Amino acid sequence: MKTTARITLLTVMIFYFLLSAFNCKAQDIHFSQFTMTPLQLDPSQAGKFGGDHRAIINYRDQWSSVTNNPFRTYGASFDMPINKKDNFFGLGVSAYSDKAGEASFGLTVFNLTVAYHIKLDNKSYLSAGVKLGGVQHSLNENKLRFDSQFDGSGHNNNLASGENFSNTSFLKPDFSVGVSYSFGDNNSSQVINNGGFGGKKVNMGAAVHHVASPNFYFLDEGTDKLNFRYMLHTNTSFGVSGTNMAIQPSGIISYQQKATDVVLGTYFRYNLKEDSKYTKFSNGAAISLGVHYRFGDAFIPSILIETGSFAFGVSYDLNLSGLSASSNGQGGYEISIRYLSPNPFGRRKSRARFF
Repeated sequence: MKTTARITLLTVMIFYFLLSAFNCKAQDIHFSQFTMTPLQLDPSQAGKFGGDHRAIINYRDQWSSVTNNPFRTYGASFDMPINKKDNFFGLGVSAYSDKAGEASFGLTVFNLTVAYHIKLDNKSYLSAGVKLGGVQHSLNENKLRFDSQFDGSGHNNNLASGENFSNTSFLKPDFSVGVSYSFGDNNSSQVINNGGFGGKKVNMGAAVHHVASPNFYFLDEGTDKLNFRYMLHTNTSFGVSGTNMAIQPSGIISYQQKATDVVLGTYFRYNLKEDSKYTKFSNGAAISLGVHYRFGDAFIPSILIETGSFAFGVSYDLNLSGLSASSNGQGGYEISIRYLSPNPFGRRKSRARFF
C-alpha cells in the first residue's frame, strides 16, 4: 500500500473513532477553534510548524444570553523550533484563564512545553513532548447560595451557610505528555501558505493531561482530584487538483471522568494570492470557511482570514443542546489571532513540512 493511501486510511480510522463518542461535556478549558490552540491540545505540537516563531492569542465568551455573568476564557501561547535540522527541539510557553458564573469560579493554567521532533523520512516526523506548569483554582465564597440560607421567603445572605471553606484559592503543580505523527507530500517549498494545495498533509496525535492528578478541594472534609484528561486530535489538508483550494478536515476527542467532548468538521481554504516576488507590498492572503459540530451541544461556523504573517479567526457556537430553550440557540463567540514568522506566504524553504 502506498504511503499516501496508508495515511488517508489512518485518518479515516481516527475520524471514525471520533464519531463513536456520544456525550459532550467538558471539565477543562476548551476552545471551538482548537486548531488555534496547539499547545493546549498536545505538548508534542511545540515548534511543529513551518517557521521560526508562532504566537497566538484567544478569547471566548459563552452563555451571555442566559446569565449576567457569562463564562469568559482567555489564552495566549508562544512557541518556536530550536536548532531546526533533521531532528530538533521545540519550546513553548502558554497561559489560559477562565472565569465562570456568578461565583467567579476561576481556573488559570500556565505551562512550559518542550517537544522533540524526529525526522523519519523526507515526508514524515514523529514527535513527543511534555508540558510542565501549574493549575490555579479560585471562587468567591460570598456569591454562593445554600439551602441553610433560605429564610422562608427567599435567600438571605446574612444567614450562615453551614459550610467551612478551608480554601478559596490554591495553586497545584501539573504536567502533560503527548506524541504525534506528521506527514506531508507538498511538492512545493511553501509549507504553510497553501494549506496543502498541491499536496497532502496529515497531523495526528494523542496526549494525556493532568498526569500529576493534583488534588483540589474547597471544603475541609474530603478531596477532589483533577482526573486524567485523554486527548486525540487530527488536522489534515488535501489540495484540490487544478485549483487554489484545499479541504482541511479536523477533529478532537477529549475524555475526562466520563465527560466527553467531541468536535468534528472541516475548513474549506482558498488561496487568494501569493507573496510577490518583486515587491514588499503583497504579502499573500487566504480565506478559510469552516463548519464544525460539537456532539450533543453546538454547531460551529467559522472564518479564518490570513494575510501575510497574521491570521484572524472568528467562530460562533450555535447551541443545539437542551439549554437551547433558554439560550435561543445562542452559545458563544470566539476570536483568535495568530502571528507566524517569517511570512508563511514567502518562498523560503523549510525542512519541516508542518501546518
